[in-house]
Amino acid sequence: MGKFLKTALMLFMVGQAPVQAATQLSLDTSLDKLPGLERSNKAEKGLPGLMAIESQDSASVVQPTSDFENLYLRAQHAQNELAMLTHRVAYLSSTQADVPAVKGRERALAKLEGKLDGDVTLLTDLARTTLVADDVEGLLRAYHELDRQGEVVRVKNRFLTPKANGYRDLNLLVRLPESLMVAEVQIHLRPFAEIKNGPEHDLYQQIQELERQALVQQRPLSEFEQARVERLRHQSTLLYQQAWEAISTPGRVRYG
Repeated sequence: MGKFLKTALMLFMVGQAPVQAATQLSLDTSLDKLPGLERSNKAEKGLPGLMAIESQDSASVVQPTSDFENLYLRAQHAQNELAMLTHRVAYLSSTQADVPAVKGRERALAKLEGKLDGDVTLLTDLARTTLVADDVEGLLRAYHELDRQGEVVRVKNRFLTPKANGYRDLNLLVRLPESLMVAEVQIHLRPFAEIKNGPEHDLYQQIQELERQALVQQRPLSEFEQARVERLRHQSTLLYQQAWEAISTPGRVRYG
């Protein structure tokens, strides 16, 4: 009876009746039998499946309005819709959902006037969430379930092309079915999430402080400061490199 009540409670939390089919049986279903995977001939398990996800973009990935005030007003509804979708996907894929608040107004305006050259339709990360997977198969389940229940319109597979410091994730844009807003979802492997939110964040803050001091004093970084920045960046790269080697090399003990 306790197991039944727990399952019923989880189904209520994820928010829609069709999820009634997502019993414990669906969580134990093998990766190649999950709904939506029949769309791709590359739906392999493990690292081959992860590396088969190609980065893709589309010129149509724009918001439904070009008015900032209207877009920002609609963003809260979109965030609520995205939160429900993310929690549902997390439950079905056995991953962890992280749902922050809507992107702050000041940060949104700064990005709009900086990176986006004032184009409101390209401001696609007002609503955003994160999924954290314990392993590659969990990450793949989350990705394909998200694509099945929403509409993934852009993919940045940073496992194929990591950032300069070695950081890797799946960075996705999803068009939400009700609000038609575009929102951002990042899917992390836990070791990378722990580094990003822990030691790498501390290293980044140290770099920012060195650069801020030089900016306030209206001078370039000294040779000593530049050398320190390079050491800090190297430490960050080494952390991500060790995490990836633990994940991608069979038989190695994983990070953490």
